[in-house]
Amino acid sequence: MALFKRKKKKGDQKTYSIESKLGELVKNPETRGILEAYLPERATTDPQLKLAYGMSLKKVAGFPQAGISEDQLAEIDAKLKAIKKTAGGEAVAEETEESTPAIGYEPYVNKRRMEGKVVLLTGASAGLGKQMSVFLAKEGAKLTICARRLEKLIETAKLCEDEGAEVLAVQCDVSVYEDLKNLVENTIERFGTMDVLINNANFEADRQLFLDQDIDMLEKALHTGVYAHWHLMKLCYPHMKGKSSSIINFTSGTYQVGLDLYASYAADKGAIRALSMVVAREWGADGIRVNNISPVALTDTILDKLPPEYSGWVKGMMKNNALKRVGDPFTDIAPVVLFLASDESRWITGQNINVDGGQYETIHV
Repeated sequence: MALFKRKKKKGDQKTYSIESKLGELVKNPETRGILEAYLPERATTDPQLKLAYGMSLKKVAGFPQAGISEDQLAEIDAKLKAIKKTAGGEAVAEETEESTPAIGYEPYVNKRRMEGKVVLLTGASAGLGKQMSVFLAKEGAKLTICARRLEKLIETAKLCEDEGAEVLAVQCDVSVYEDLKNLVENTIERFGTMDVLINNANFEADRQLFLDQDIDMLEKALHTGVYAHWHLMKLCYPHMKGKSSSIINFTSGTYQVGLDLYASYAADKGAIRALSMVVAREWGADGIRVNNISPVALTDTILDKLPPEYSGWVKGMMKNNALKRVGDPFTDIAPVVLFLASDESRWITGQNINVDGGQYETIHV
């Protein structure tokens, strides 16, 4: 497994404990039996726990999906310490921290492929939305960007203006129809037209089992996601038809593989994909292309939400792909967005592109 390098550990303690690696504990029948008493079957079946085999049990226990209380952790520790290690035990998985750079990657070259094009992009205050905005600004696009957090949005606008772009920053909650209507009206008033719509804003609920997710989570996901896409595409249509225009909607690999703990999020992303295919068929004759991107990249938004001790684990998890490295939002995702936004993709519509380094679950023959 590429996430972890295997080697012999010198000076290992003679007994197990919660400081032992999860992978080591799973391999030993005695310690695995203790784990399964607290993690019934999940110690070997939960895909995210499998990716954490190179981490200590103590750290893994802090993840929400582990479901281990502090009292239970103390009980586990006492039981593990009662078991002695055998001499010459198996090698232990050790976490690999650094990502491998892209092989053969050429530095970014500005070709001004969006010169004169007007782009409306949602969710631009941070993360992928912020990186895409700056990238498209470098390529000559005129930008309308929106987000709920005005202060952060202004920061993005300033970065885009530093690249020489004309930028309209509009505070907007995409789950509110009147905000979307105002967003489009302001764009047309400022730029007179629209060429590209990028629906990036989304709501991701806390990861919980389906039975624990209430209808409010689904409502928030749908209103920020597929409902917002539905409204914005209709509002933008009169200004995009009759020329070479592009709509880019963001989906996810979670709905494609049925990732557990993501019921509301996956339901929304699956609906966006289905809607995009229908609109691609209906609006193709009007010159409007509609495509989806399912990205995987390590953004500042992801890192900001995580306690520092979890960031290494997330980086390791995100390297579980064919290219064996973590995706970068600016150099790996934004260029694909640029391609779909530009006329270079004029013969592509109705597609979902997994921009994820070849995640094993989403590679299909």
